[in-house]
Amino acid sequence: MSSITDVVKEGLKYPFNDGKKVLTLGMILLVSSLVSIFMDYMVFDNMRVLADVAPVETVQAAISALPPSSVALVVLSWIVAFILALFCAGYIYDVIKYSIEKRSDLPGFSDIKGIFVKGIKTVIVQIAYMILPLILFFLGLILAVNEAVSSSVNTIGGIIVVIAMIFLIFAALVEIMAICNMVAKDDLKAAFDFKGILAQIKSIGWGRFIGIIIFSGVVIAIISVFFELIFGAIATGLSILLGSALVMILTKTILDSLLVNPYISIVLSRVYGSIYREANSIE
Repeated sequence: MSSITDVVKEGLKYPFNDGKKVLTLGMILLVSSLVSIFMDYMVFDNMRVLADVAPVETVQAAISALPPSSVALVVLSWIVAFILALFCAGYIYDVIKYSIEKRSDLPGFSDIKGIFVKGIKTVIVQIAYMILPLILFFLGLILAVNEAVSSSVNTIGGIIVVIAMIFLIFAALVEIMAICNMVAKDDLKAAFDFKGILAQIKSIGWGRFIGIIIFSGVVIAIISVFFELIFGAIATGLSILLGSALVMILTKTILDSLLVNPYISIVLSRVYGSIYREANSIE
């Protein structure tokens, strides 16, 4: 059984086995990020323009005030962003599969249809595991901060929020193994085999399972902060040099999307696959 540090170290090294594929994923993430920036610009610039005439307090109001052609562009941008998100989720599916199979190479991008289908399955599982605890959380939050009800109801709302947060953490942990189980068996129903999934976590040990997740998260956080400082300094410098705040936003987005985000996604997926392989004693 590998040590926790060995599992994470192997995950950290894995993306360097094929930098071109990491950059390809980065390009997809970059397009998605630029689309999001475009949507934000369209909506919030419209809010700024409308504010000169009358106050605009909501994004919905800004969108409804856009001309039909601009609304169409915003909707199209949302669709493009969603499609790209599905594709990235499908690629991560393949990274987990390669990790479970202990392959040292990175997945390719040739099977576009297959990647999309895998992405849809992954998103379905993510939504299924998160929807109930999130509903419970927001319900509790509404009760907790509602000044129109009694203090006892506020207290009950606070308790519901705490319970929902515990439920959310538990669901997020189980979801990791659920997705891996789906990937290993190539079956969406396997993601909801709760008895089998909990047995797999038990076989590796809840302490070790959570320990690997936490340790990998801490390492990733340190790496993220390190590059945040470097890329932030580069983006700020270019912004000052060129006298444009937009340059700073675009520079930071390009660097993060191309280099940091794909690397982190692949590393974590590799670690998750390794956990599943160990839980099932797959050589």
